[in-house]
Order: sequence, then structure tokens, then C-alpha cells
Amino acid sequence: MAKVSVIYAQWCPSCPATKSFWKKLRNDVPFQYEEIDIDTDRGREIAERHNIKSVPTTLINGRTYFVGIPEKSRALQVLKSSQ
Repeated sequence: MAKVSVIYAQWCPSCPATKSFWKKLRNDVPFQYEEIDIDTDRGREIAERHNIKSVPTTLINGRTYFVGIPEKSRALQVLKSSQ
């Protein structure tokens, strides 16, 4: 099962829509899901490790796939190929 990690910030205007997108997509395809605040120690460490410069950024199985709000068809394609 794929693991989706959304790197977000409280101050980000696009982040709520991205988090909502992934939560709704779980109705179409099962995957593990987590949200990581970039302004925490863990978030800063992940951002540094993955060279994340913008939020929201979506990692799937530890690899960066999307910056911003993903397109649904592309997200489904990536998830199905990551199973």
C-alpha cells in the first residue's frame, strides 16, 4: 500500500485544499496518509532531506511527486503504480 505524506504549513493558503484532495481520494483508492507540518522539527528534517522549498509538497513512498494541488488523474496513476 502506498504511503502519501503531505508536507504543509499552517500559514499556507493552498495547503487545506491539498490535504482535502488526498483525504477524498482515499475513497477511490486505499493508501496510508499523513500530514507533516514543515514548521516542526520533523517537518524541517524531511524538507531538508528532500530539498523541499515549497508547500504543499506531496511525497509518495518517500519520493517527491507533487508540489501544489495535484491533478486527480495523475495522482491516481502514481498511486496505482506505487502499490
